[in-house]
Formats: sequence, structure tokens, C-alpha cells
Amino acid sequence: MKLLFTSICLLALSATAFGQYSFPLVFDQTTGPKNPVGTDTVYGTVLSSVPVVPDGQYYTWDLTTVQLASYKYYAKFSAATNFANANFANLAYVESAGVTYETNLMFSIDATGIKTQGERIDRQAFSLAAQGGAPTDSLVVLKQDVIYSAPQVQMPYPCTIGTKWNSTSNSSTNMTLSYKLPSPLPPLTNAPAQRKSITTSTNEVVGWGFMRIKRPSDGKPCGAEAVLEVKTTLSVKDSLYLNGAPADPLLMQQVGLTQGQTNTVYQKSFYRWNEMLPMVNITFTDATFATMKDVNIHPQRLRYPDNVDDIAPAAMAQVFPNPGNGNFTVRQPEAVNGTWTYNITDITGKTVSTGTLKQAETKISLKGSVAPGTYIMNIAKNGTSVSGHKLEIQ
Repeated sequence: MKLLFTSICLLALSATAFGQYSFPLVFDQTTGPKNPVGTDTVYGTVLSSVPVVPDGQYYTWDLTTVQLASYKYYAKFSAATNFANANFANLAYVESAGVTYETNLMFSIDATGIKTQGERIDRQAFSLAAQGGAPTDSLVVLKQDVIYSAPQVQMPYPCTIGTKWNSTSNSSTNMTLSYKLPSPLPPLTNAPAQRKSITTSTNEVVGWGFMRIKRPSDGKPCGAEAVLEVKTTLSVKDSLYLNGAPADPLLMQQVGLTQGQTNTVYQKSFYRWNEMLPMVNITFTDATFATMKDVNIHPQRLRYPDNVDDIAPAAMAQVFPNPGNGNFTVRQPEAVNGTWTYNITDITGKTVSTGTLKQAETKISLKGSVAPGTYIMNIAKNGTSVSGHKLEIQ
């Protein structure tokens, strides 16, 4: 038994434009998701098109070359009522005894963070003929609310670079099982069954910076989105109980399961402000986080570089030499209308220089006026953020 769709549902978070960003990037109740209701789309990708995605601070992750695959996922969010401590729900899928059933992950958003409090499940029945059973053999997942012994913390507030958190929760899902067992075991007829799970997660914010991907509508790069990078290890240990006792090993063998079976997921997730799903979520094969297994992209509500839908990618400004000694040139690759300005801050968010950009090239000098180090330049058109650039002064 294992949790499916973990990367989408159990680690649900994300966000939007960085026009109001602060550095280092911080998630709290103001910058986190507010009202996650509706259906979001998450796209699969062609794994061979995904570049190496390293950890880093003040980093820019450019994934505009990533190709979308033919498959996609849908995350359905809704408001929650009459569930302890939860105010929202997220439709998810769980695999148990070889069948997949729907559940609603019930989560809360408040000043302390985002937490999954449990699950709400409707009655669902499945044939077990494909698992070696007779045509009449079945598993029925009962209608129920599953309350976790402790919430799974998806993100604590405040959350920024270096934040670490762990969660462990126990849960029990009620079912009934009908199955014709080999002799000498008697057949099971609507026997009370339970899927008992222990879910453990360890999380750490290991990076922050900017990320760019393509918009699926037309293949154009989006604006540079400010993101936090969270590294997660999530393990789910499942056991099957019948009539209040561990299921017979012979039955477990018949349906291809083992008692205490554990499924572990290793992920890097890149979160934008104000949304529930990661902008990019990467699943790895093992704890080294070296080999990618699956990469999903959530491209809804991405900005174009200047919030105008028909802008060409060539309108993005270039900054050089970078790294440099403090004397930089900002070049507009083509003539573009509007008022273009820049704002340069240090890593604490303190402004060190502002000004207006010319249509072609603008010379900017910070040499001698600031200490060597890392700075952030935000370029805006008519007061709206267009791009962000990391400046390295040596």
C-alpha cells in the first residue's frame, strides 16, 4: 500500500508574482495562500529536457527549456466544513490493497502555517479479482472522517531560508474486505478491516531565488518568479488489520502486500507566494537527491515579463558584466515603450540605488559606494516588475 500523487497533494503549496518580494524570501500568513478554491492543473514533463536543478541562495533557476509531457494532474480545492481544525480540502488519491480510491486531504491555513489535519472519504467499492480473488471478492472503503493523531505540517510560518520542520502522524482508515482465502483459512465476508498508516516527513528550506518556466498556452517564458526551495523526505508506513488484528501473512501474500510496507518519496519543491501548489516539484529516486524520477510544473497564473500577453522574450533586459567590480550596463535588446526603472537592494532588502533606464543602454555604477557581495536588481516597466537579476560585486 502506498500513497500516490504525494508530490501534488501532501506537499501542497506555491505562489505568484514577485512584485512585492522581500529578501530573503519569507512565507507567512500574508504571503501564503489565502483562498485555495477551484481546480489547478499540474503538467508532467519530458524528463530528458530538465536540466540539473541545484540548491542555492540568490539563485536563478532557468527551466524555460523544459518540455511538457502529454499527461497532467488536476488538484481540486474546496472549502471545508465540520472537520476538526480544517478549513480547506484537496482531492487526492490513495492506493490500498491494489486499488486506488479518492480522499479529500483536509488542511488548515492560519498564522502558524499550513497543516493537513486528516482526510474525508466517501464510500467506494472495488473488485479484487485482479488481485487473485474470486469475481465476488471486494474491498469497500467506508464513508468516514480520518483524523490524524498530529497534523502533517506542510509549511510553518514564518518560513525562510534555513527553516526546518518535522511531522509524524498516525491514522486509521476503515474498510470491509470480502475474500476467498486458500484452505484452511475460512473465507472473509465483509470483514472489518483497517489500513493503519504512520506518515513521517522531514523538511528544510535549502534555497531561494528566482525561477522561470514556459507558459503552456504559447511557449513563452514567464517572468522571473521569486521562490523558496524546500527539500523533503516523506515516508508512509502501512499495515493491514482484520477484525482488530494484523492480517494473516497468507492473505497479504495473496494480494501482493507485506505488513509494514513503507513508501518513501524524496523531493525538491519550489514555492511561490500566495498559491497552494509548488511551481515546480521534483521527485528523486533516493536520499542523495541526485537522480530525478519525475518533474511536475504548475504554470497557472504565471506573469509575462511585463504583464502584457504579447510581449516578446527579447524585451527582457540584460545586465553585464556580472560578476563585476560594481560598474554595470543594462541593455534593452529592442526599443520598448513605457517608463523603465531599476531598484537595487542588498540581501536584507535595503535599497542601495534607484534610477531610470534609457531605451538602449544605461550605465550604473556602484563601485566604491557599496561593499563587495550579492545584490538584487529589480527592473520595472510603468511601476510593474519585469525581471529580477542577481548582481555579484567582487
